[in-house]
Amino acid sequence: MGLNLIEAIHKEDWEIFALYLPGEDVRYLSRFAVHMIVRNILNMDSLLKAIPEEVDAVFHLAGDTSTWSKNNDRQYRINVEGTANMLDAAVEKKARRFIYTSSISAFGFHDGPVSEETVSTAMQSGVNYHKTKYLAEQEVKKRSGKLQTVVLNPCNVIGPYDRINWAQTIKTVYQDKLSGYPPGIGTFAHVKDIARAHIQAAEKEVVGKQYVLGGTQASFQEAFDTIAMVLNKKPSDKALSKSMLRVATFIFKLKSLIDKKEPMLSMEKYKRIVGKQIIDDRKAVKDLELKKTPLKKMFEDSYRWLLQEDLLKK
Repeated sequence: MGLNLIEAIHKEDWEIFALYLPGEDVRYLSRFAVHMIVRNILNMDSLLKAIPEEVDAVFHLAGDTSTWSKNNDRQYRINVEGTANMLDAAVEKKARRFIYTSSISAFGFHDGPVSEETVSTAMQSGVNYHKTKYLAEQEVKKRSGKLQTVVLNPCNVIGPYDRINWAQTIKTVYQDKLSGYPPGIGTFAHVKDIARAHIQAAEKEVVGKQYVLGGTQASFQEAFDTIAMVLNKKPSDKALSKSMLRVATFIFKLKSLIDKKEPMLSMEKYKRIVGKQIIDDRKAVKDLELKKTPLKKMFEDSYRWLLQEDLLKK
């Protein structure tokens, strides 16, 4: 998401200061004319040295998206304490606005539509990522009197520069390794649409507000079939039931205990792919002019980028 935002604001001739972790892969970031600064959001002193005085906007997109409970402590430090540090640094440096990229996961699980008014069940969800994103939002709200803030909650984001999330599903289909499709429903958004909404949040009179950023609703079967169509592959005709996926979750958990690696399917991931994610994003469409790119276009753009970067066989 961060690289797409940088690409979008770079085209608008902004001066950009991009923070990244020591040792992080910056092959794509270095393609843009930005001030590249090595920093760690867990180190307050380093943040104060990195952020210029009175910047127009601080976009905070850094986060730990792990769904493995073994990483819970690290995830809390990065998502909650790191966000608090970024907020305090922005206050200290008199930043004009702070845009926090949260997640639709901060609302927890719901069977019906999720809007900005939905009461979060994150703390009861059993998923640490949900909890930490919700708690980070509370850190934003605590400082709303000292800083102009906007909270954004994207859903499933698809598009260029993704090598980890939906890119893995595209690669699985490309390599003919897809075992089937899960029973859940999701909402999918083109990363370019989400990046544009971030810029609108920085420029428009929406201070103190929160926006769920939706897109195109589809079942996972529709999403997987669309990927197959884009790749000119035969769609899977195998539905993965909840019981099958629970067994697979247990097997992957046992495997992770042996090899000490994050399981391909954790209980947290299981809950996501069998649930419903329905987004009422009318507020973002009205205030931030959120666009809704068709599902096929999202996966086409993601696939073309992976092909261009020769990442599909790796």
